[in-house]
Amino acid sequence: MGSLANKVESVGQQRDYEKQKGKLTAYIESLRAKGDPQGDYYYAMGNADGWIKDVRDPEAITQLFRDAAVKGSMDAKIILALQKATSEPVPGRLMESKGPRENLGQWEAGLAELKPLLEQQCYARRLVLDLGTPEIAKYSIANFIWPKFRDGYFRRNIDDTRTLLKDPQRQQEWERIDRDCDRGGVPVPDFK
Repeated sequence: MGSLANKVESVGQQRDYEKQKGKLTAYIESLRAKGDPQGDYYYAMGNADGWIKDVRDPEAITQLFRDAAVKGSMDAKIILALQKATSEPVPGRLMESKGPRENLGQWEAGLAELKPLLEQQCYARRLVLDLGTPEIAKYSIANFIWPKFRDGYFRRNIDDTRTLLKDPQRQQEWERIDRDCDRGGVPVPDFK
């Protein structure tokens, strides 16, 4: 009997998830219909997160972010600069740790692009379901960066050894950006 009850509960949760996801999708489409570039950004982010399954190819998802950035989405510009810094194949994965990987040149170039953007807007937004309720979450982008300068990251040397790089001064600089970032709530739209 418990197994049947669990299956019924699981089906009910899936139906509720689909209903709430439908609200997020309708919200995205309403923004896009008005020509709001944030709608294009949320559409790109939904594909990057995998809950919208229209686009799966990493380069095509990156192009969705580029299109949103060209239309004026600051969030998309920030996510693309973060992708450049981290050399991630798919931009927007805000639930994963960020670091320079093996390409320190790209890391520095991406951070140089990112910093002036974060002076205008220090966070990126993401549509989420929080306990089944549609919401807009804000992520301080500098929060992904400063721990890398505190904990260090590796540089591969010519002789194939690795050197741990730490930079307390840059840690403080990025930590200040994170600390100063307004994490106040984002007005929650009516996700009907």
